[in-house]
Amino acid sequence: MCQRCLRTKPDRCHHCSQCNQCILKMDHHCPWVANCIGFYNYKYFLNMLFYASMTCVLIITTSYPVLGAVLSREGIDYKLAYFIVTAYVLACVFGFIITGFFSFHLWLISNHYTTIEFCEKRGSDAQFAVKSPYNCGTLKNFQSILGTNTFLWFLPMRRNLRG
Repeated sequence: MCQRCLRTKPDRCHHCSQCNQCILKMDHHCPWVANCIGFYNYKYFLNMLFYASMTCVLIITTSYPVLGAVLSREGIDYKLAYFIVTAYVLACVFGFIITGFFSFHLWLISNHYTTIEFCEKRGSDAQFAVKSPYNCGTLKNFQSILGTNTFLWFLPMRRNLRG
């Protein structure tokens, strides 16, 4: 029973104080998308992290020659050089952070944790200390989030959960 909504709530359901409603399989409230990440939109959140990470890798790899040319050339406008170096550093930092965050969520999926379960229940609940009681194996865990058709995992399409 949810103490705030005064409704019956299923297992792995949490009340979000910012949205003021119970979210099924809630992972976290994301300020970047201004919504809770849970059962219905976790795949789209992972797709966003994957594409943001790959975009940063693409920007870093393709703009490296430009950075080298700017740093080695004499007489270039310092404002342009400052802009290019700053943009490159920001892309590297953002890419590092987003790739790390994406990797962490891949680890969470492989062990079938949500962020809330990992942060709160893992330390206090003996059942979650060793592994998640919902863990069905790595492949089944990924299929429960991304769908059964592996070709559609990276596409922002509705997941097919039929066996």
